[in-house]
Amino acid sequence: MIFHATTRSAALGTVVSIPAMGAAALPRTSAANLNESPILAGFRRWEALRNSISFGISDNDLKRIHSGMSEIAGTMLAKPATTTHEFAAQFMVVCSGDEIEYRQAARELHAHAQALVGMTSLCAGNH
Repeated sequence: MIFHATTRSAALGTVVSIPAMGAAALPRTSAANLNESPILAGFRRWEALRNSISFGISDNDLKRIHSGMSEIAGTMLAKPATTTHEFAAQFMVVCSGDEIEYRQAARELHAHAQALVGMTSLCAGNH
């Protein structure tokens, strides 16, 4: 999966935060998240990277962050969610703002959501 890399100038109007690069960008481990699922743990890492994007970030650092986000998203989307929290985390990675980042994953999440609400039989003939 490829994350849509943006240049620093394109990112200026979209995200404002204080840079937190390297190990500082990773969330602190606490007793509360020691038992969380790999999908939720991945989302926390993905979100920390996303939040580390700032006005002063170099294009190289932005590419590195987007690459890390893409890798985490690929791992998160590799298996179906088993809880609503996991599903929400996957949805937020796929639809992270104004655009859908991963079209194939969006279709898979849509089908999973239909199954969760019992709509698979209703929509099976519509595809």
